[in-house]
Amino acid sequence: MNDPALLKAKFTPKAAKKPLELPQQFVSACFSPTGVFLLAGSMEGTVGRWNVVLDKPEPELTEKSPLTGLTSWVSACACLPDGKLAVAADSFGNLACWSYCDDGVDPVWKVANAHDGWIRCVMVSPDGQKIATCGRDGRVLFWSTDGKQQSEIKVGGDLSELRFAPDSKSIFVGSLEAKLSQWELAGSGDPRPALGAGLPTPPTKVREFDAALLFKPDRLQLVGGIRAMAVSPDGALLLVGGTQPVNGGNVQGKPTVLAFDVATGELKKKAELGATGDVYVTDFAWHPDGCWLISTSGNPGQGKFLCWRVEDEQPLSETKLSNCHAVRQHPSGKWLALLTTNANSNGNGKVVDKDGSYKGNSSPLVVMTFPDANM
Repeated sequence: MNDPALLKAKFTPKAAKKPLELPQQFVSACFSPTGVFLLAGSMEGTVGRWNVVLDKPEPELTEKSPLTGLTSWVSACACLPDGKLAVAADSFGNLACWSYCDDGVDPVWKVANAHDGWIRCVMVSPDGQKIATCGRDGRVLFWSTDGKQQSEIKVGGDLSELRFAPDSKSIFVGSLEAKLSQWELAGSGDPRPALGAGLPTPPTKVREFDAALLFKPDRLQLVGGIRAMAVSPDGALLLVGGTQPVNGGNVQGKPTVLAFDVATGELKKKAELGATGDVYVTDFAWHPDGCWLISTSGNPGQGKFLCWRVEDEQPLSETKLSNCHAVRQHPSGKWLALLTTNANSNGNGKVVDKDGSYKGNSSPLVVMTFPDANM
């Protein structure tokens, strides 16, 4: 379908209902493979969880007890394809795994100080065989699903994002210095046994991609970097998101997506998806009908949700929302969830309640449906 009017109508979602008011700030999220649970990592060291009730005119979320065991800002979470387990990591370098369907809230396993400092990303391989983590210590670590470390890649830099290829045979790694590379994983290439005393073949770098325009040293500050990453379902395109930084301090820059050809490393598309004050692309999700769902966050109160195709110059639709952290497509493809920031929040103490007390920020959860969804 390429009729512009029909495409715009198809990918112009509407808010399903009033946002779910969450009691604190959440920065990461994932749906379970079956779609009956939504998990979200909080700034207070817990993983919130909600049962998704689908036999209603609109999706309904019922809160369950949050998962505990981490220490600080839960920067990333992901579900295993077994439909039972989820992993998450925090800014103190801890990694944990829970059985999220059960009533218990404690981890089934935990690795304290898995990284030296902030773990910024956690991903599960599409084949469900391994977990990968990366962070500010410049390493990518691979774990078995029972929490045993398997191998590592010493990439260097402050690593911010990673994604597996759809066939699980390679991994893409990005940093806050806008360095971007692809690595072939052990056992996925040369079938000959590794040399040495039964040691596994280490991951090898396949290529680098040029994402330098997403980074700028500004006086004493390093600004920008890779803030979001996605791989197309066919494995042909690698998308990275961030900003084209103008300055440091209160960072200004246009939210930007770079789309690379995985086979050649060639930049196929650069898309500027907003004005200078809109700043960062923060997340990607894939709609099964062939469209990217994108969130952005910029100056206080600035943020958007966009539906965009790589072949188009402009988004098919955009919705203004306050400082979006994450977008997640429900497995049904019929609706999505967006983590945002409460409106009129500038974080400097001016926003107070009727008693004059400072009001902490929160993350309203916005649920949106597409016009052709039959809930």
